[in-house]
Amino acid sequence: MYNVDMKKVTTEELINYKILPFNIYSEFGEKLLSAGEVLTPGKLLQLRHVENLFRDDDETKNNNNRANKNQEQQTADDILKSLSNNDTRIVEKFDMNPNQTLKSNTVVDEVNIANYKGPINKTSKIDPQNQIKIKSFYHDTINGLKIRSIDESSNLFLNIRDKILQDIIYRASGKVMYSSQIKLIGEYQKCHSLNVAILAGFVARKMDLGEAAISDMVLAGLLHDIGKYLINENILNKQNISNQEQKIIQSHTRLGYKFLKEKMKMPENICLVALEHHENNDGSGYPMNKSGDLISKESQIIHICNYFDNLSFNRTNTPVKNTKDAVRALLELGTKYFMPEALYTFIHMFSYNDTMNFEDMVL
Repeated sequence: MYNVDMKKVTTEELINYKILPFNIYSEFGEKLLSAGEVLTPGKLLQLRHVENLFRDDDETKNNNNRANKNQEQQTADDILKSLSNNDTRIVEKFDMNPNQTLKSNTVVDEVNIANYKGPINKTSKIDPQNQIKIKSFYHDTINGLKIRSIDESSNLFLNIRDKILQDIIYRASGKVMYSSQIKLIGEYQKCHSLNVAILAGFVARKMDLGEAAISDMVLAGLLHDIGKYLINENILNKQNISNQEQKIIQSHTRLGYKFLKEKMKMPENICLVALEHHENNDGSGYPMNKSGDLISKESQIIHICNYFDNLSFNRTNTPVKNTKDAVRALLELGTKYFMPEALYTFIHMFSYNDTMNFEDMVL
């Protein structure tokens, strides 16, 4: 148990520190963080899942650390601002109104699901209500892209990213055996980018890319197809398209890059994913026929997650019934399409003996 000389501390108090001036312990005396550590968003996120936190109460040590207080300590507003500039912030609420102050409870829980008629994945490790809420929230965010301010839209995407990180990538990961257990099902436009973001976060974590990189992968997945929302819906939804219409659809990569870079002011690595996620390892993709290491690592990961989810929605030329079929299709394309590290990480990330048909997952 914790030492009686320790004091209880909350994550809300910890957000005031950039560098910890004291040690952090669990109620069982396990040291979770040490004095002098930089308090990153990922560390804060992990601490939020510990029921009771305690800190040293050595005032002498604290006074010594306070000598550099102006450099080491920030207000909550300052730290959120600085983290936002590096695009690694934690937004504690999942909120339809980006202008409200942060708080521990999340407005997503107030999303009305009473009249929801769409399907949910009955095999998922994501709570059914959360499946509905995150799809509804994402759909509202996308539909409002042309009527909301750019700042509002950017903040909503960041909120979705952080909800995925908190409730799926970190909280549900230990429960997941099959990739089908994290798949959102229903309307493709509501689910695809969410699925890509979730899968990409798992791949990045499996590759030990670090907290900031995992966060970036989730955001890149959410935004990889944003250029499609700048194209006429009638063309996107056509069954039989002409060569000219195919070129228009393929232009979503360049449109997305330009929109993210010039309008949303996203970091270059996020923008590049929108541009490169259809580039193949052998140079046969589009829009620039890049190959191998000329394709960014983020784009390589999103490419395979994007293709896999398209397989599961039967939006490729290869019909599949279940995850096992989809993995087999990925292996048949192999390193012609996908970089070896991304491919082999993906196929070994979950058990690939997942034979439940996609249509049987629907509740």
